[in-house]
Amino acid sequence: MWKRISDHLALTTSERRVILFLAATLLIGSGIRLYRATYQTQPAFDYRASDSTFAALSSHLDDAAQDSAAATAQNGKLNLNKATKKQLDALPGIGEVTAERIIMFRDEHGPFRSLDDLTHVKGITKKKLEKFKDLLTLE
Repeated sequence: MWKRISDHLALTTSERRVILFLAATLLIGSGIRLYRATYQTQPAFDYRASDSTFAALSSHLDDAAQDSAAATAQNGKLNLNKATKKQLDALPGIGEVTAERIIMFRDEHGPFRSLDDLTHVKGITKKKLEKFKDLLTLE
């Protein structure tokens, strides 16, 4: 029967092979799908471990939010001695690298005593400091 159909359609040997391959793939795929539907059931996933991990991470994020709020003083200015890298990066003229240098300087030398101490950080000149000095405070 297959020979008559292929002769009638005038299929080449390569075309016959492709059709046989596609038919075999379709049959195997259908068999796998039928097997999965019949014999395999999805195991119930226990979300308790994930929930506890999520709760632990969420409480850590809440602590970070409180630290971030503490860095902003009541007058809306940024506390230089508590500011995060992201907050410092938001200042005009301060990039990611300079913000990191400010934090490193603060960690090595202790809290800033005056805003002019920022000029000791590489990349901050007096002129640059004047651009954002009004946005900072020391508490």
